[in-house]
Amino acid sequence: MDLRREAVRLRDELKETLQVPATIRWGGLKELTVTVDGRAVFSRRQAGRAPQPGEITRLVQSLR
Repeated sequence: MDLRREAVRLRDELKETLQVPATIRWGGLKELTVTVDGRAVFSRRQAGRAPQPGEITRLVQSLR
């Protein structure tokens, strides 16, 4: 999995569907963390897996 490509896809998904600015960090050890409004919404390290399509959008919607 190309984490940079996944990070860009997630950022664009959140911006287009929810008009929410998100910070998405990726890096070594296949780390991918999505932060919205200063809160971590998803961490690949904690979940032990990559997010499913639409999962991040659903998580953000549940916070609002």
